[in-house]
Amino acid sequence: MYKPLEQNELLIRADIRSVEFNNEFYFSIDDIAMEIKQDLSKVKSIVLPINEEYIKVATLSEIEKGLIKEPLKEEELSEFNKALLKARNFKDENKK
Repeated sequence: MYKPLEQNELLIRADIRSVEFNNEFYFSIDDIAMEIKQDLSKVKSIVLPINEEYIKVATLSEIEKGLIKEPLKEEELSEFNKALLKARNFKDENKK
């Protein structure tokens, strides 16, 4: 996993391109993806100019939402959640 992204830390780094637009900071999706080593293709983005180049950017909140989360392993679930999962799977099987 990765450590949580901090806006102030990202703003001072030269290797993470950023731009302010409508009083919000937008960060290069490619730069953040390389930093956290995760696929950010599902992140909702816009295209803005940074250093005379148009690139895909997103806010930190959009990046956090778009991260592909690893599913929990069944042994990490509580007994209650295991029962819910079993009931949901049972319900889905009966629909077929």
